[in-house]
Amino acid sequence: MIRKRTWVVWLVVLLPLGGCGEEQKDADPFEVVAPGGGKPPGIRAAPRWERVVAFAGSGPATRTVEIASRAIQWRVRWRCESGRLSVTVTPAPRSGSGRAEGRCPGKRGATWTDAGKRQLAVEATGRWKMVVEQQVDTPLHEPALPAMRASGAPVATGRFYGVERKGRGDAELYRLRGGRLALRLRDFATAANDDLEVWVTGASKPRNTKQAFRAPRTVIGEIKSTIGDQNYLLPRNVDRRTLDSVVIWCRPVQIAYAAASLRR
Repeated sequence: MIRKRTWVVWLVVLLPLGGCGEEQKDADPFEVVAPGGGKPPGIRAAPRWERVVAFAGSGPATRTVEIASRAIQWRVRWRCESGRLSVTVTPAPRSGSGRAEGRCPGKRGATWTDAGKRQLAVEATGRWKMVVEQQVDTPLHEPALPAMRASGAPVATGRFYGVERKGRGDAELYRLRGGRLALRLRDFATAANDDLEVWVTGASKPRNTKQAFRAPRTVIGEIKSTIGDQNYLLPRNVDRRTLDSVVIWCRPVQIAYAAASLRR
Protein backbone atom coordinates (compact mmCIF):
# COMPACT_ATOMS: atom_id res chain seq x y z
CA MET A 1 0.00 0.00 0.00
CA ILE A 2 1.38 3.37 -1.02
CA ARG A 3 0.61 6.26 1.26
CA LYS A 4 0.08 9.61 -0.33
CA ARG A 5 1.64 12.50 1.46
CA THR A 6 -0.61 15.52 1.74
CA TRP A 7 0.87 18.98 1.94
CA VAL A 8 -1.04 21.76 3.59
CA VAL A 9 -0.15 25.23 2.47
CA TRP A 10 -0.85 28.04 4.88
CA LEU A 11 -1.33 31.51 3.49
CA VAL A 12 -0.31 34.25 5.82
CA VAL A 13 -1.79 37.65 5.24
CA LEU A 14 0.13 40.48 6.76
CA LEU A 15 -2.08 43.31 7.85
CA PRO A 16 -0.69 46.82 8.31
CA LEU A 17 -0.01 47.85 11.85
CA GLY A 18 -2.13 50.56 13.37
CA GLY A 19 -0.80 53.84 14.61
CA CYS A 20 1.32 56.35 12.78
CA GLY A 21 3.71 53.89 11.17
CA GLU A 22 1.31 52.48 8.61
CA GLU A 23 1.77 54.88 5.70
CA GLN A 24 2.85 53.26 2.46
CA LYS A 25 6.18 54.70 1.42
CA ASP A 26 5.11 55.02 -2.20
CA ALA A 27 2.00 57.00 -1.29
CA ASP A 28 2.04 60.76 -1.60
CA PRO A 29 0.50 62.34 1.52
CA PHE A 30 -0.01 65.59 -0.42
CA GLU A 31 -1.94 64.08 -3.33
CA VAL A 32 -5.18 65.83 -4.23
CA VAL A 33 -8.22 63.73 -3.38
CA ALA A 34 -10.87 63.28 -6.06
CA PRO A 35 -14.35 64.64 -5.30
CA GLY A 36 -16.62 62.22 -3.49
CA GLY A 37 -19.03 61.93 -0.62
CA GLY A 38 -20.15 65.53 -1.05
CA LYS A 39 -16.79 66.91 0.12
CA PRO A 40 -14.69 69.35 -1.92
CA PRO A 41 -11.45 68.08 -3.49
CA GLY A 42 -8.19 68.76 -1.71
CA ILE A 43 -5.57 67.26 0.51
CA ARG A 44 -6.79 65.67 3.71
CA ALA A 45 -5.33 66.08 7.16
CA ALA A 46 -5.54 63.47 9.90
CA PRO A 47 -9.04 63.73 11.43
CA ARG A 48 -9.12 66.01 14.46
CA TRP A 49 -11.76 67.27 16.88
CA GLU A 50 -12.47 70.99 17.01
CA ARG A 51 -14.79 72.76 19.41
CA VAL A 52 -18.07 74.16 18.14
CA VAL A 53 -19.46 75.53 21.41
CA ALA A 54 -19.37 74.97 25.17
CA PHE A 55 -22.15 75.90 27.56
CA ALA A 56 -23.45 75.12 31.03
CA GLY A 57 -26.61 75.32 33.05
CA SER A 58 -28.78 74.07 35.87
CA GLY A 59 -31.96 72.31 34.85
CA PRO A 60 -33.52 72.27 31.35
CA ALA A 61 -32.04 74.30 28.47
CA THR A 62 -32.00 74.47 24.67
CA ARG A 63 -29.17 75.45 22.36
CA THR A 64 -28.87 75.67 18.57
CA VAL A 65 -25.57 74.61 17.01
CA GLU A 66 -24.26 74.67 13.44
CA ILE A 67 -22.29 71.60 12.33
CA ALA A 68 -20.11 72.25 9.28
CA SER A 69 -20.88 70.36 6.08
CA ARG A 70 -17.24 69.24 5.99
CA ALA A 71 -17.57 67.48 9.36
CA ILE A 72 -17.04 63.72 9.39
CA GLN A 73 -19.05 63.39 12.59
CA TRP A 74 -19.86 65.43 15.67
CA ARG A 75 -20.32 64.72 19.34
CA VAL A 76 -21.76 66.05 22.57
CA ARG A 77 -19.90 65.45 25.83
CA TRP A 78 -21.20 66.44 29.24
CA ARG A 79 -20.53 66.32 32.94
CA CYS A 80 -23.38 66.53 35.44
CA GLU A 81 -23.64 66.70 39.23
CA SER A 82 -26.92 65.08 40.33
CA GLY A 83 -30.07 63.30 39.13
CA ARG A 84 -30.17 62.45 35.43
CA LEU A 85 -29.39 64.27 32.21
CA SER A 86 -30.68 63.70 28.69
CA VAL A 87 -30.09 65.54 25.44
CA THR A 88 -32.35 65.32 22.39
CA VAL A 89 -31.27 66.40 18.90
CA THR A 90 -33.71 67.88 16.38
CA PRO A 91 -34.12 67.40 13.51
CA ALA A 92 -33.69 63.73 14.35
CA PRO A 93 -30.70 61.99 12.74
CA ARG A 94 -31.31 59.89 9.63
CA SER A 95 -30.02 56.81 11.43
CA GLY A 96 -29.81 55.88 15.08
CA SER A 97 -31.35 57.60 18.06
CA GLY A 98 -31.43 61.35 18.47
CA ARG A 99 -31.52 61.04 22.26
CA ALA A 100 -28.75 60.29 24.75
CA GLU A 101 -28.99 60.14 28.53
CA GLY A 102 -27.21 59.06 31.67
CA ARG A 103 -27.13 59.19 35.45
CA CYS A 104 -25.39 61.90 37.41
CA PRO A 105 -22.87 62.54 38.79
CA GLY A 106 -20.77 61.39 35.89
CA LYS A 107 -19.47 62.00 32.38
CA ARG A 108 -21.24 60.84 29.23
CA GLY A 109 -21.38 61.58 25.52
CA ALA A 110 -22.96 60.74 22.18
CA THR A 111 -21.93 60.98 18.53
CA TRP A 112 -23.88 61.73 15.33
CA THR A 113 -23.03 62.22 11.65
CA ASP A 114 -25.71 64.60 10.31
CA ALA A 115 -24.39 68.09 9.57
CA GLY A 116 -26.23 71.41 9.47
CA LYS A 117 -28.22 73.33 12.06
CA ARG A 118 -29.28 71.24 15.05
CA GLN A 119 -31.17 72.06 18.24
CA LEU A 120 -30.09 70.44 21.49
CA ALA A 121 -32.75 70.08 24.19
CA VAL A 122 -31.21 69.35 27.58
CA GLU A 123 -33.31 67.89 30.39
CA ALA A 124 -31.56 67.88 33.76
CA THR A 125 -32.27 68.20 37.47
CA GLY A 126 -28.91 69.58 38.57
CA ARG A 127 -25.92 71.53 37.35
CA TRP A 128 -24.12 70.42 34.19
CA LYS A 129 -21.50 71.41 31.62
CA MET A 130 -21.61 70.45 27.94
CA VAL A 131 -19.28 70.76 24.94
CA VAL A 132 -20.08 70.20 21.27
CA GLU A 133 -17.23 69.18 18.95
CA GLN A 134 -16.99 68.27 15.28
CA GLN A 135 -14.41 66.03 13.61
CA VAL A 136 -12.83 67.38 10.41
CA ASP A 137 -9.99 66.42 8.10
CA THR A 138 -9.46 69.75 6.36
CA PRO A 139 -6.26 71.84 6.70
CA LEU A 140 -6.00 73.98 9.83
CA HIS A 141 -5.65 77.73 9.32
CA GLU A 142 -4.73 79.34 12.63
CA PRO A 143 -3.85 83.02 12.24
CA ALA A 144 -0.54 84.19 13.65
CA LEU A 145 -0.76 85.18 17.31
CA PRO A 146 -1.12 88.95 17.79
CA ALA A 147 2.04 88.81 19.91
CA MET A 148 3.88 87.25 16.95
CA ARG A 149 2.89 90.12 14.70
CA ALA A 150 3.84 92.64 17.36
CA SER A 151 7.25 91.07 17.94
CA GLY A 152 8.34 91.60 14.32
CA ALA A 153 10.64 89.19 12.54
CA PRO A 154 11.15 85.66 13.91
CA VAL A 155 14.34 84.95 15.84
CA ALA A 156 14.87 81.68 13.93
CA THR A 157 13.41 80.05 10.82
CA GLY A 158 13.67 76.76 8.98
CA ARG A 159 12.21 74.65 6.19
CA PHE A 160 10.69 71.24 6.83
CA TYR A 161 12.12 68.20 5.08
CA GLY A 162 11.26 64.52 5.22
CA VAL A 163 12.94 62.11 7.64
CA GLU A 164 10.96 58.83 7.69
CA ARG A 165 7.94 60.44 6.00
CA LYS A 166 7.45 63.44 3.75
CA GLY A 167 7.33 66.92 5.18
CA ARG A 168 7.14 70.47 3.89
CA GLY A 169 6.47 74.01 5.06
CA ASP A 170 8.16 76.60 7.28
CA ALA A 171 9.00 76.69 10.99
CA GLU A 172 9.26 80.13 12.63
CA LEU A 173 10.37 80.79 16.20
CA TYR A 174 9.25 84.07 17.80
CA ARG A 175 10.19 85.74 21.06
CA LEU A 176 7.10 87.31 22.58
CA ARG A 177 6.92 90.20 25.00
CA GLY A 178 8.04 88.96 28.37
CA GLY A 179 10.59 86.63 26.78
CA ARG A 180 8.44 83.57 26.11
CA LEU A 181 9.07 81.70 22.85
CA ALA A 182 6.37 80.66 20.39
CA LEU A 183 6.60 78.38 17.36
CA ARG A 184 4.58 78.81 14.19
CA LEU A 185 4.26 76.14 11.49
CA ARG A 186 3.31 77.81 8.20
CA ASP A 187 2.09 76.04 5.04
CA PHE A 188 2.99 72.83 6.88
CA ALA A 189 2.16 69.30 5.71
CA THR A 190 3.17 65.77 6.61
CA ALA A 191 1.60 62.31 6.34
CA ALA A 192 -1.96 62.14 7.67
CA ASN A 193 -1.70 59.96 10.77
CA ASP A 194 -2.58 60.18 14.46
CA ASP A 195 -0.44 60.37 17.58
CA LEU A 196 2.15 62.82 16.27
CA GLU A 197 4.05 65.19 18.56
CA VAL A 198 5.94 68.43 18.00
CA TRP A 199 9.45 68.58 19.49
CA VAL A 200 12.25 71.11 19.55
CA THR A 201 15.63 69.40 19.75
CA GLY A 202 19.35 70.01 19.98
CA ALA A 203 20.07 68.20 16.70
CA SER A 204 21.17 70.80 14.17
CA LYS A 205 19.91 68.81 11.16
CA PRO A 206 18.54 65.36 12.06
CA ARG A 207 18.51 63.07 9.03
CA ASN A 208 17.18 59.93 10.69
CA THR A 209 15.21 58.79 13.72
CA LYS A 210 18.30 57.96 15.78
CA GLN A 211 19.74 61.47 15.42
CA ALA A 212 16.43 63.05 16.38
CA PHE A 213 15.86 60.75 19.37
CA ARG A 214 19.35 60.99 20.87
CA ALA A 215 19.47 64.79 20.88
CA PRO A 216 18.29 66.85 23.88
CA ARG A 217 14.63 67.69 23.34
CA THR A 218 11.60 69.50 24.67
CA VAL A 219 8.20 68.01 23.86
CA ILE A 220 5.84 70.85 23.00
CA GLY A 221 2.74 68.67 22.70
CA GLU A 222 0.49 66.83 20.28
CA ILE A 223 0.35 68.21 16.77
CA LYS A 224 -2.82 70.19 16.08
CA SER A 225 -3.10 69.15 12.43
CA THR A 226 -0.97 67.33 9.89
CA ILE A 227 -1.71 70.08 7.35
CA GLY A 228 -1.95 73.85 7.70
CA ASP A 229 -0.88 76.85 9.79
CA GLN A 230 -0.61 76.43 13.56
CA ASN A 231 0.91 78.05 16.65
CA TYR A 232 2.54 76.56 19.76
CA LEU A 233 3.71 78.23 22.95
CA LEU A 234 6.96 76.78 24.24
CA PRO A 235 7.32 76.09 27.98
CA ARG A 236 8.63 79.09 29.92
CA ASN A 237 11.54 77.00 31.19
CA VAL A 238 12.41 75.49 27.79
CA ASP A 239 15.93 74.07 27.61
CA ARG A 240 17.94 76.43 25.40
CA ARG A 241 19.97 73.45 24.18
CA THR A 242 16.86 72.16 22.40
CA LEU A 243 16.30 75.05 20.00
CA ASP A 244 18.30 73.88 16.98
CA SER A 245 15.51 72.04 15.15
CA VAL A 246 11.82 71.14 15.10
CA VAL A 247 10.95 67.44 14.85
CA ILE A 248 7.57 65.85 14.11
CA TRP A 249 7.62 62.61 16.12
CA CYS A 250 5.37 59.55 15.98
CA ARG A 251 4.93 58.30 19.54
CA PRO A 252 3.53 54.75 19.02
CA VAL A 253 6.24 53.48 16.65
CA GLN A 254 9.02 55.86 17.75
CA ILE A 255 10.05 57.38 14.42
CA ALA A 256 10.76 60.92 13.23
CA TYR A 257 8.37 61.95 10.49
CA ALA A 258 9.84 65.30 9.44
CA ALA A 259 12.19 68.00 10.73
CA ALA A 260 13.24 71.61 10.19
CA SER A 261 16.63 73.10 11.13
CA LEU A 262 16.27 76.46 12.91
CA ARG A 263 18.64 79.13 11.62
CA ARG A 264 19.12 82.37 13.53
